[in-house]
Amino acid sequence: VSRRGFHLSREYAIDPLEIMLVRDVMRTDIIVLSPADAAAPEAVRQRVEGLQQRLFPVADESGTYVGVVRAKDVPEFLVQARDGGEMPSCVNQNPVVALPDEPLRAVVNRMAEHSVTRLPVVALGTRPELLGIIALHDLLQARVRNLKDERLRERTLRMFVRDDETVAR
Repeated sequence: VSRRGFHLSREYAIDPLEIMLVRDVMRTDIIVLSPADAAAPEAVRQRVEGLQQRLFPVADESGTYVGVVRAKDVPEFLVQARDGGEMPSCVNQNPVVALPDEPLRAVVNRMAEHSVTRLPVVALGTRPELLGIIALHDLLQARVRNLKDERLRERTLRMFVRDDETVAR
């Protein structure tokens, strides 16, 4: 079978991204923007500056999740929000999202399909509830964690054999 090009060990291996779920690796310590932030734009800029977060969820005045803004569009968001009226045009109100109970493999495929590296994690219901963000980096960290677990599991353990005298005591 191997000579014909079928590698059985590869065919039957379980992909760790198939076992792990979004809720296990998503980030929950994120900054969420709101049109009310336009009242203090400098404070928002200082809070956002230097962060690893590159996608910012946006909530309306009632705290309901409405979409996302890319980090480079935050200054534009603040200007448009200051002018008042409707939600700023730089807010993507229909982003591709991840669900908390889906396997990471589905999220990786969705990221590749839509050419994005970050997704908001949303619990769907009567109104969507923002739970966090998942980035490609988080998926890679999950893979690294799984590789470390595999190395520990495959590690050879030393066995100690007792002689009869030790057991008799």
